[in-house]
Amino acid sequence: MEWGTLAVAAVGAVFGIGATLLTDVLRARREKDQLWAETKRMVYVRFLTSLAQAHSRMTQMAYQEEHGAARQQAVHDAFLNDPQYSDAKSVLRELALAAPDHVYRAAAAVYQQLREARDLLVVHAAGVEAPEYQRVIGPFFADLESLQQLMRDDLQPPVYRRIRSGSEQNNAR
Repeated sequence: MEWGTLAVAAVGAVFGIGATLLTDVLRARREKDQLWAETKRMVYVRFLTSLAQAHSRMTQMAYQEEHGAARQQAVHDAFLNDPQYSDAKSVLRELALAAPDHVYRAAAAVYQQLREARDLLVVHAAGVEAPEYQRVIGPFFADLESLQQLMRDDLQPPVYRRIRSGSEQNNAR
């Protein structure tokens, strides 16, 4: 056997092994990224659902004829007791671990707005049609929509993410 043939075979083997290793590394990275994106998606959905459900339960309690301490307890229970998921605060803590900082900050602000709406329903016994409640809940829904868009953008592959200017991101918060 000639040395040239042996050298070409050795270079081919090194090239083949290298290509296989590179392919395996890229595949593992892609699978890890997909798993992480799916984990974030599940947390995002749980958080958005828990906020919507908490709001629905609170407004249902606000329509009931409860007064005083019974009303306070009913609205607080509606805010905290989610039969399907953990309450919004628990899912917000999950989101703090899974989401980028800008998404978490926006989510925390939206959660705080829902708490303010709850407090209005509890303390002031404001109905959902009351102007005080509408001043709080209107921005809540607008910021909830912005949060949903931030989450959607975060779940896109990097090449498809919308490039947002700093002012757009600040408005989304």
